[in-house]
Amino acid sequence: MNPKVLLLTLLVVLVGCTKPATWVGLAPGEVVVHERLAVRIDGAWSRLDGLQEPKHDVWTSDGTPLDQLHFHTGIAEGESLVVVKDRPADKPIPRFRKDMQAQDVVELYESFASRDGSVFKLEKLAPARFADEDGFRFEFSRVRKSDEVRMRGVGYGAIHHGELFLMVFEAPRIHYFAKHLPRVEAIAQSAHLREKA
Repeated sequence: MNPKVLLLTLLVVLVGCTKPATWVGLAPGEVVVHERLAVRIDGAWSRLDGLQEPKHDVWTSDGTPLDQLHFHTGIAEGESLVVVKDRPADKPIPRFRKDMQAQDVVELYESFASRDGSVFKLEKLAPARFADEDGFRFEFSRVRKSDEVRMRGVGYGAIHHGELFLMVFEAPRIHYFAKHLPRVEAIAQSAHLREKA
């Protein structure tokens, strides 16, 4: 067979094997995120399956334009919060360091949340228990660049044995943030870690 035809056939097969991302409903009870962070939920959440992010999960209750719950689990030294492809050489990807303080982690998250040109503003940062650790809780606002919607958000984070565990919820300031905040706070309070297998 012609080598070019063989290569083209292989590419078509590989593309066909790629699983499209779909939303999967989560049952009430305990859910383990990427085998590392266990949380309890009331069931009214869906998880994006097929995201192909080994340490990042995205959940929603009413749909991603209206609310998003992000989990970044077990981010190790030198890793970024998300997989970034085709980043220009003059714009390096911010990466986690195990000696980061809470303020540094929030700035790391800010770089993720504002990468599309959205305007991020930290409103509050305080110590808080999260995932069995003395971590931190932060509140922020963000003007989403794509549609100029004013968002509010809350995040919880902790560093455990040199790895970062971060949970961040964001929704439009009007209605949806207040609607889901009590449920999000309950999820954060339920979070506990599972050690690597």
